[in-house]
Amino acid sequence: MIQNSGILVVAIVIGLLAGALLGAQPSVNGYLGRQVEHPLQAALISFASGTVILLFLCIATGHFPPSFQTEIGNLPWWTWFGGAIGVVLVTSSLVLVPRIGSLPWFAAVMTGQTVAALVLDHFGLLGNPRSVISPFRLLGTTLLIGGVLAIVQAKRLESKSLDDGLKAASVSERNKSRE
Repeated sequence: MIQNSGILVVAIVIGLLAGALLGAQPSVNGYLGRQVEHPLQAALISFASGTVILLFLCIATGHFPPSFQTEIGNLPWWTWFGGAIGVVLVTSSLVLVPRIGSLPWFAAVMTGQTVAALVLDHFGLLGNPRSVISPFRLLGTTLLIGGVLAIVQAKRLESKSLDDGLKAASVSERNKSRE
């Protein structure tokens, strides 16, 4: 029990650090996306850099080429789609983060991940151990959804405030030019 608690603490700390990196990823990719002709090019560069790093790490640690514990033909069909899911996430963030900002985007992504994880765990899908939905899990998910709604509302109010400020500045400039 104590050993599991220690692993849990380490996993949470690593998860927080990884989450901080993931929080920066759309901004980094968004900047890259503005420097190339099309967001798909930035996504390709992003995945290529990750692939090169993983290839180096696999070779350096003696884990290349990949060796499967199961025959490739016996793996479930969905096993091969993790990279495709990454393409959806990275490419959509390249397009949307520069328009809406990192916070609303990541709040939505994290909530979507949490809702999906809740369902995957509850039914034991995609190789996950079964963990029935509990009132605390539902509460946490509901709070995340509420957090997303609060962040979206804050973004709307910020945008309205900015629009109102721009309109007021425009009226002020027109009044000055008439004087």
